[in-house]
Amino acid sequence: MKLESNNLLKNLTVSELKFLTAEVKETVAKEFKKERKRIFGIADLWNIQRRRKNILIKRMIF
Repeated sequence: MKLESNNLLKNLTVSELKFLTAEVKETVAKEFKKERKRIFGIADLWNIQRRRKNILIKRMIF
């Protein structure tokens, strides 16, 4: 099995190996990492209660 998996890819040349292992310097935009803080509102509480009520009703029927 080891011999079979080693021979699947052709051998890499030195220049190809250098190209593949080159380190890339990248920066990330500051706006990209900003997370919006989500405020738990009355509508969220209402949705939770509504879903819970629907689930309980479905359990009682079946």
